[in-house]
Amino acid sequence: MPSAKVVDVSSVPPTSGDPPSTPPTKQVSEEAAFGEPRLSRPSITHGSFGFSDTEELKNTIRNTKKADEKEPYNVYSVYHAPETSRFSRLAQNPIFENTTLGIIVVNALWISIDTDFNSADTLLDAHPIFVAMDSMFFSYFSFELFVRFMAFKRKISCTRDAWFVFDTSLVTLYAFDPFIITVMAAATGGGGLDLPTAILRLFRLARLSRLVRMLRSLPELMIMIKGMVTAATTVSYTLGLLVLITYVFAIACTQLAAEKEEMKESFFKTVPLAMYSLFVYGTFLDNLADFCNAIKAESTPCLILVTLFIVLASMTVMNMLIGVLCEVISAVAVVEKEQMAQEKVHVTFAEIVKRLDKDDNGMLSWSEFVKIMDEESAIRALESVDIDPVGMIDFAEDFFIEDGIQKELTFDQFMDMLLDLRANQKAQLKDVMSLSKRFNTKAYDLKHSLENIEKTLDKALTARGVEIKPFEPRPWTTMSGRSGGRPSSRGDESNAQQ
Repeated sequence: MPSAKVVDVSSVPPTSGDPPSTPPTKQVSEEAAFGEPRLSRPSITHGSFGFSDTEELKNTIRNTKKADEKEPYNVYSVYHAPETSRFSRLAQNPIFENTTLGIIVVNALWISIDTDFNSADTLLDAHPIFVAMDSMFFSYFSFELFVRFMAFKRKISCTRDAWFVFDTSLVTLYAFDPFIITVMAAATGGGGLDLPTAILRLFRLARLSRLVRMLRSLPELMIMIKGMVTAATTVSYTLGLLVLITYVFAIACTQLAAEKEEMKESFFKTVPLAMYSLFVYGTFLDNLADFCNAIKAESTPCLILVTLFIVLASMTVMNMLIGVLCEVISAVAVVEKEQMAQEKVHVTFAEIVKRLDKDDNGMLSWSEFVKIMDEESAIRALESVDIDPVGMIDFAEDFFIEDGIQKELTFDQFMDMLLDLRANQKAQLKDVMSLSKRFNTKAYDLKHSLENIEKTLDKALTARGVEIKPFEPRPWTTMSGRSGGRPSSRGDESNAQQ
């Protein structure tokens, strides 16, 4: 029986002249290439949590957060479909909404005219123009309320809509004053009612609260209000500091003015009066010159103390308060504008994906993504949030194609990918960790692929009767026999054979 041929793998010299082999363009499965299935990555267990891998853990956390988060309320979701109801179609018409806002503004202006020129207690004694205008406003608001009521699929849903309940209360109040009061006065013979009409007329100011609806159409006003609410805590601390400073200086000024009768009686007789004087004259700087001249005429030390208070309160604390408000409102404005832009992109792509999702599985494939990029509205939406549509294609390939195999993304994953590609997005530690994880995954897959290749070569050589020695790296030797350095191109015969 012939002896097996022994090949020392470590003795095969490297060849620098051979060109690198070009991988074939045809994709071949690893089972066909290696003759055995690919080694799978071992699953990572997380002890008592029982999750098989980190992705399952993250998906569980995302689902928990989504369950806790409430979707923003949209009254259109409880309306009839516009195709099936004319009331729903009218209620969702932007022209109808803008007309209602215009009537609200005109009504707010008319209230001032009615207050100045209408002195009648009821419509029975009022000028016809006031009767006509009140009737017109009441008719339109009642009609608008009726349209919105008929637009609801289930009429009971109107009781859960805050804006509908609010407008219903205003229309009811409008019906009471002046119309129901006028009917009651006419029923009693027109002699008037024994009611506090002056107080009832104050209820007409409640109609001005309709202007709050303009906040939905003017997001800049909402940004300012949110900024003020956000800064309320900081402002309260600043005002507390101002009160503390005023209290300390009020005690000091009261003690210094104890022997100055005129100044004491005018400004610093008691600590509360001293605090009031310092607030009005020293903080709000109302008639400051006369205040300081009166103090200067009687007490120079008290004038120095008041001057120090003005520097601390008016010039330092109040300006610091203005800076805090500007900083908070600027930060809120940036966040709100970015959120509005993201919501616009989300709505735009949700409509496009819903239209292009032919298989209706809620997933987005590479072919569907290519069709989305043909939509002009999608390009404009991407540019509105500072995303380069052309550069996004290269990154999208990395998300939709993995190891030469196409995969599908959920809509939430797709939106996260889009928002992460904004030009103003700053790299964070989680981004670096995510990139490191992707490289580690690729290196892990490459390692197992090389192990499969090695096992396949071992099997092939063993089948031919070739005995494989373990690889033992040896240092290259020079012509003089010293180790180290690169191999000589003119080595002796033994080195060449080696």
